[in-house]
Amino acid sequence: MGKFVELQKYDIVKYEALTDKPFAKILSLENKLKFYRFQFVGPVRASETFYDTPNDILYKAGIVLSRIQEDDRVFFKVEQVSSLKSKTQKVFSHKVGVKDTIKDHSFYLVDGIRAMFSTPIYIDLENVIKNAVPKISISIMANVYKIISGSGFRAYMCLETQKYENFETKRQHKSDGMTIKLDGPTQYLPEFNSFNDNIKKYCKEFIEVNDNVYEHAKKLTKKVDTKQIKLDKKKAKEKIANFKNGE
Repeated sequence: MGKFVELQKYDIVKYEALTDKPFAKILSLENKLKFYRFQFVGPVRASETFYDTPNDILYKAGIVLSRIQEDDRVFFKVEQVSSLKSKTQKVFSHKVGVKDTIKDHSFYLVDGIRAMFSTPIYIDLENVIKNAVPKISISIMANVYKIISGSGFRAYMCLETQKYENFETKRQHKSDGMTIKLDGPTQYLPEFNSFNDNIKKYCKEFIEVNDNVYEHAKKLTKKVDTKQIKLDKKKAKEKIANFKNGE
């Protein structure tokens, strides 16, 4: 079971919001860019949970394993670490039931991982996968719009509220973001790129995210050096006090 899928990344752009409540500004682009119309499609809920052993055996072996749920559609996804930043990426996708666990499908996941790599993997994959635990979870609530142009250009715009949880560091992070995905043949890539240029020009509340999802989630929820934070706060207070005293 399971199948290999080739993903194209040149037709998708992800953004992170720098301010609170940023979506009104992006929706106002419909009035500024006269040739485009935003058609509301509906709300979407999704989640992705990344699995590994406590000492990251899978990641060290070049493997990223996650469980994705989009409404009632659930599947495990296997990626190669070496391809996470590539424009094209081959992934292994294995559909499962809503209540199925990673242990229930370890045989198929091992089979998919071995088929993905051209060189042998010298670890006990089945045992490693059975002992994998959730490392990072991402929950997404989004409103989806279809971008329509008279030229025939079509794209999807997902305005997302994301909640990240790192089970190792115990840190959580909540932020708003946006995904723009081309809905059509590659002949519309120039207009797709032009539309994204307009986002960067008129919506400074958003910044493009070039990290892959897993690396980005780790950065947002990494362990904080509390001693350094206290030291920085102390230095900031001293600086303010010295400024007030005219030093």
